[in-house]
Amino acid sequence: MAIGLGFIIAIILLKYKPTYEVTLSGEKIGYVNNETEFEDKIQSEIIEMEGKNIYFVSLDNMPSYEFKLVDRTQETNEDEILLALKDDAKIMYKYYAVILNNETQTFVDSLEEAEQTVNQIKEEHKDEEITLDLKISENYTENLNEVSIETIQVAQAQVEEKVTALIEEEEKSKLPSINGITLAVVPVSGRVTSRYGVVSRIRSGAHTGTDIACTTGTDIKVVADGTVTFAQRNGSYGNLIKVDHGNGVETWYAHCSKLYATVGQQVKAGDVIAAVGSTGNSTGPHLHLEIRVDGVAINPQKYLYN
Repeated sequence: MAIGLGFIIAIILLKYKPTYEVTLSGEKIGYVNNETEFEDKIQSEIIEMEGKNIYFVSLDNMPSYEFKLVDRTQETNEDEILLALKDDAKIMYKYYAVILNNETQTFVDSLEEAEQTVNQIKEEHKDEEITLDLKISENYTENLNEVSIETIQVAQAQVEEKVTALIEEEEKSKLPSINGITLAVVPVSGRVTSRYGVVSRIRSGAHTGTDIACTTGTDIKVVADGTVTFAQRNGSYGNLIKVDHGNGVETWYAHCSKLYATVGQQVKAGDVIAAVGSTGNSTGPHLHLEIRVDGVAINPQKYLYN
């Protein structure tokens, strides 16, 4: 009896081999030779998967195994099963954001890169009078392709661009303004020789502007963006340029030796529009600057040359 049973077993083993059928969510996905060894592979190659930004990996659906005798021609397919499990795995990625004044500026791979970016920006601007609220936040996602991760060089450039804009805004906020028009540039450098409101024998009435003495030919710069509305000789003003800045604000530049800008020309703050001279009712080379609001002359030294 024992010999017969052994013979039957031998015949079975010649035709069949022991293996494990693997199913995932009730669907057969293949065969493995050893359940324990394959579980170890799942642990090392999937659950403990290492890679850029990987925070953790989990499998919501673990495979199940059933011992079977299968035809010896049946091949195992562990690699294919592992790929199927990886596709089914949930991978959580970690990355870091650099935040400036409560606004996210850029993303980087690691905490070290984020800290390096923040420290670099702080060092570059440590002597400037600007408040930079720089923070780092740890973030997570299941789809890293939706996040624009930058190199540290690009990240620093992005933050620096924003910082530069903030500095410009802060500097601009310190500049004088009238009706929302920023007076960004002093038209000439020189000595104030006659103030607004002064009465003298060479004028028929009170002085409607500020006189700044400087050499003939000195460039005259427009104080703010605007449109040239007048550019020709005008009686006691001599050669005169008027610029409309909007919101009822207008600036006049008088006694010029040369006029460079023309009527209708769009000018930007700092553009050279004329040259200092002594044309019209003038006793020497200087710029007569007027600021008018809704056609009424106001004191320029409340805003410039004060």
